[in-house]
Amino acid sequence: MHHHLVYGIDDGAKSFEGTEKMIRDAVENNVDTIITTPHITPGQEPFPYEDYQKRLEEIRAWLEKEKIDLKLYTGAEILYTAHTPRLLQEGRIPTMAGSQYVMLEFSPDEQYKSILDAVSQVASTGYVPILAHVERYMQIKKMAQLEKMRRECNALCQMNNSTVVHKHGFFQERWNRRLLREGLIDFVSSDSHDLPGRKNRMQRAYERLCQDLGEGIARALTCGNARRLLLNQEE
Repeated sequence: MHHHLVYGIDDGAKSFEGTEKMIRDAVENNVDTIITTPHITPGQEPFPYEDYQKRLEEIRAWLEKEKIDLKLYTGAEILYTAHTPRLLQEGRIPTMAGSQYVMLEFSPDEQYKSILDAVSQVASTGYVPILAHVERYMQIKKMAQLEKMRRECNALCQMNNSTVVHKHGFFQERWNRRLLREGLIDFVSSDSHDLPGRKNRMQRAYERLCQDLGEGIARALTCGNARRLLLNQEE
């Protein structure tokens, strides 16, 4: 549900060949559904919506020709700006698989209050915010801060699977594990970009989560919660 698959749109796949490699990488990781999430900066950089849709259809046609059972949906990783709520309401930004869920990204050093205000603005328009790779935000280091956003704004949190499978510094590692143990992460996703730099790794993440948290939670984080999103159900 966080994947930069569609070529030539952002810093993900640069060509159709790159998209093809990313698809095969995903399939090898037992992925059967992807929400494609190109970067969007509302009101600051024009998003090539028509090109995105055309290339997505081209990729779907190739999947059918190659008999690869992989479902693709529209989506976006939105770098929040003041224009975001309005453009969402005008239908000029893709939501996650056409649902009421939207994935928001912030600068790693964005202040907590700014993030809270942004999430509140989006929630007030009727959308459900998902914080992309929430573990990156240096100014969110208290459980109470995330709990407030979840309670007051119905916000959800996504963690990159590289955070699960790779070791980090002592304090960052401790924070990452607390987020998972305390149930403050709703989705673990690949955030895959053009290969070979940022691979899928979903299978490794699932196996690690099984070891640390049990199979039920691992399945929910890597699959079950995202499938409910596709059904447009409230978490």
